[in-house]
Amino acid sequence: MQYGLVLLSCRGHPNVQAAHETTLELEEGPNLTIRGDCIVCVECKNAGNARQLVAERGLSKLFLIAVNPFIKPYVAGLSIDGFSPGKRPRRLIVRKSSYTKDALMICSSKSAAELPAEFRKLLQSSYTKCFVLLVLSRPIDDINSIYELAGCVVEDTGHPNTARHNS
Repeated sequence: MQYGLVLLSCRGHPNVQAAHETTLELEEGPNLTIRGDCIVCVECKNAGNARQLVAERGLSKLFLIAVNPFIKPYVAGLSIDGFSPGKRPRRLIVRKSSYTKDALMICSSKSAAELPAEFRKLLQSSYTKCFVLLVLSRPIDDINSIYELAGCVVEDTGHPNTARHNS
């Protein structure tokens, strides 16, 4: 088994809604409008290394930790399981589907809407510091069989209608 990991840092924002049912996004820029309902943090640093890591197909796990000394519970965290898309994304999107365009993770176990309320409250403050640890493990043997066993069939030709997630 081969492993890789990347640590990213970002911060919360008052416009974080974390309401999207199928995606979760880490925004590199400092601004966020209320239309960005999948975005959970802004000013994400070290994104280039994350893009490079997920260019390899494999099992991935994302740990998201939020820290704010002014809002209880002060620290909150969660983990999301999924697969790396096997290509370099332009954006940092975690998708529940198997659509790989701009995806940091596909077939994920959680979306923005599934974040606990106390976690969402922390993310809605500019004083919240967030840390994201992205871990990729790549089995030495055939990764495609692992994707199929998990029900994640990737048939991405660049068009959203060609990717599907078996249930």
